[in-house]
Amino acid sequence: MKISGKILMLIIILSMVSVTYANDTDVFYDDFSGLDLDRSKWLTAEKNWGGTVIEDGKTVDYNGGVIAENVHLQDGKLIFTGCGNFYEESKKGINRNGTYRDNGKRCGGAIATSDYFASGSYEIYAKISPELGCCSAMWTFEYEEDYSGDELKVTNHEIDIEFPGRDENNEPSLSNCLCTTWVGEGEDEHKTASPYCGDQTDGKFHTYRFDWHTGDEDQVPRVEYYFDDELVYTSYEYVPTNAGRLWLGLWFPRYWAGTPDFDKTNFEIDYVKITPFHEKGDREQNESYPDSGWRRNNIVRGDVNGDNSVDLRDVIAIEKKNVTGYNANADVNDDEKSDSKDAGMILKSLFY
Repeated sequence: MKISGKILMLIIILSMVSVTYANDTDVFYDDFSGLDLDRSKWLTAEKNWGGTVIEDGKTVDYNGGVIAENVHLQDGKLIFTGCGNFYEESKKGINRNGTYRDNGKRCGGAIATSDYFASGSYEIYAKISPELGCCSAMWTFEYEEDYSGDELKVTNHEIDIEFPGRDENNEPSLSNCLCTTWVGEGEDEHKTASPYCGDQTDGKFHTYRFDWHTGDEDQVPRVEYYFDDELVYTSYEYVPTNAGRLWLGLWFPRYWAGTPDFDKTNFEIDYVKITPFHEKGDREQNESYPDSGWRRNNIVRGDVNGDNSVDLRDVIAIEKKNVTGYNANADVNDDEKSDSKDAGMILKSLFY
């Protein structure tokens, strides 16, 4: 009990230091320590996008969307799991209408910041999935629908870094990256480039960053894209101005990323950092659906017994085999099992 008290006090102190640092420096930062996401910073997505296909004469969603079960923390890393065409285990994807699918094929995971940010430097240190057929991505997003006129007007302010890109033969390539700026959904409302950025499947972590300038007396509106601190592309067209959420995730595009002929793969992120610029070109967000598409399942990694806390009782629940079926809360290391490895990770989080 004395140890638990010390740990609790340390957590409180660290939390106070973290909040003070964020307010004083105006920097958003997360290094993903602990067993679960900081819910004051992040939302976990449960939704589907990416197009439809015809199967057995019926129109169906191409992919299984993104689900909370495919997002977890391990050893100080944020890990998105992608389940490909060969996946046969227990997770289930989600359809665009919110219903669950009968399998988990072509299903990924994604999160977004709770807060909105405009001009600034957006950086992650990450290891992308080495597989074609899925997309490792970071992007800002703000979407509005305006019905005040004769026709629906859609505003889609977005900045993307997406792997794979396209090589010189217009084929999917994990040595190229799609760098896109959007202000709408039309063909004449976005600009995409696919610069070469070297071998990104070398098993190492790399720095991915874009500097977003909405413009003022000292800055021309533009988005600069950096890979391992090297400037590889600058977009001066269709530069967003509206504040958006930063999204991170692994998802399954229809066709353009290749064929996902694999079982499972991971997109790993060591840290994320946002340094706001607060330029005069910044505009406030007015999203049409800010509260839709987020997780419905109560997934708290390590809370095995469902009492809204993570403690030794959860370790005991695993060791006594008091977990039935697939339990995402107990599957701390995301291997679709609940065993002593998960119990060990919970213990480590409690005492170290």
